[in-house]
Amino acid sequence: MKFLIRFLIKVATVIGLSYLLPQLWNGFSNPMVNSVMDAVKVALVLSVLNSFLKPILNFISLPISCLTLGLFSLVISAGMVVLTDNVLPGFQVGGWIAALIFSLAFSFICATVEKFIVDED
Repeated sequence: MKFLIRFLIKVATVIGLSYLLPQLWNGFSNPMVNSVMDAVKVALVLSVLNSFLKPILNFISLPISCLTLGLFSLVISAGMVVLTDNVLPGFQVGGWIAALIFSLAFSFICATVEKFIVDED
């Protein structure tokens, strides 16, 4: 049940960010997702990439992350969003800076909402 709630939070975050970020900054396409089904696909692909590919990339880039004091992990997170943009035709991000802002906002919102909703047992 917790997995379903976390997934729905991610879908709602993708939908919210797709309409909020283009209003705040011109680097985003308007809207970033074309439909609710595309938001579900984005949340699913981001979850799979962050679960399987991101730990491998973090391990490989460990020396670079140590030199940059961990800031290179932000580049890897933005890369996951760009990869999702390339895989799914219904999701558009306007470049690396937009992907970085999207990944930071996505991570912060999901973590904050999940802390208040899911972790209350």
